[in-house]
Amino acid sequence: MKDLNKKNLKEFIENYIGLDTRQKKIIEKFIMNYGRYYDLKDIPKEFTPKVPKEIDPFVKKYTLRRKPSALSFYVFEGEEREELVEISNNF
Repeated sequence: MKDLNKKNLKEFIENYIGLDTRQKKIIEKFIMNYGRYYDLKDIPKEFTPKVPKEIDPFVKKYTLRRKPSALSFYVFEGEEREELVEISNNF
């Protein structure tokens, strides 16, 4: 994740190491989708979701791009989405 704020990189890694296996898989899925949607430019602005308030502090703290972050969030559904929010709040 090349957008990750260098200042907070060490903290991100330490937090990641402290996660259990399921939590790591959820963060990895978010990161994988973030990379997948990173260069999307063909989506009209009207159809691009806004970063949900639940993960906005996480996105701002680690200086992530807003569009791929929002799209990556909405890949998750139900309980898995709730877990992503909980994990991001602990970062």
